[in-house]
Amino acid sequence: MSYSFIPGARYRMPSHFGPMFGPRNIPPGVVLDHTRFPVSTVVTYRFLSTVEALSAHLPPGFEVAGEPVVSLDLAYVTEIPWLAGRGYNLALVSWPATFRGTEDTETGRFAAVLFESFADPILTGRDELGHPKIYCEIPPLIVSGNEVTARLAWDGHEFMRVVVSDLSPNRPADANDAFPTSGWLQWKYIPGTPHSAGPDASYPTHSPDPLAADIHANMTVDSRHYGQGRLTRQTVRWEDMPTLWNVVNGIAALPHLETRLAVVTKTHGWIGDVGDTRRLR
Repeated sequence: MSYSFIPGARYRMPSHFGPMFGPRNIPPGVVLDHTRFPVSTVVTYRFLSTVEALSAHLPPGFEVAGEPVVSLDLAYVTEIPWLAGRGYNLALVSWPATFRGTEDTETGRFAAVLFESFADPILTGRDELGHPKIYCEIPPLIVSGNEVTARLAWDGHEFMRVVVSDLSPNRPADANDAFPTSGWLQWKYIPGTPHSAGPDASYPTHSPDPLAADIHANMTVDSRHYGQGRLTRQTVRWEDMPTLWNVVNGIAALPHLETRLAVVTKTHGWIGDVGDTRRLR
């Protein structure tokens, strides 16, 4: 006798073993304390680019909002409750944007790509939220004296490096922390089968911002250190990164006019399961 799908349950492939567990489906009896965990270190580097360059990567209905500032946020997260205390690392590339649809208008940070170092959050976030998650290697931070170095690579091929040096808890007078914190905007896209049938999903979604520690009650900022930032981006060949070369080269091609911010922030707590992500129309 074949199985039947349970109405309202959360399934992912393979569905044959029942609903799949993840951040929005926790086993009965497990209590998650998001006021204490996870523990995160976030390296943020922001630079001024151009409206033309960023607009070229925006889906229909989107436009750059305000200054064309690109934010690279590399988060090193441990003691994650839904992973039973395990951790992973992520790197978000985003910039301010506004979506105007037939019913909704939202301004926030457009999530262009979200690199992650672990398969499980990639699968849940892509399928359930529409986050543009893809895999890459994000090794542990290198901390040497008063300097931190963050790296992104694929199969050992490094394509991005962020260095923040001369760290100090004193906020520089010219530090520009301003950035939309109303949430993430992204475009959920799932191809259909066969390809000629068109996509199974293609629409924008809006999520709360898990990196906005200052505005979420569950999250606490433990320290914040400003510094001098340096960004290195590599242009790669298809032979170097056969499935991601267009993404990496798209990021590398964004004009870098000036550095706007370099800061390392340590926090504990989380906003929750981001289950209030919604479709925009």
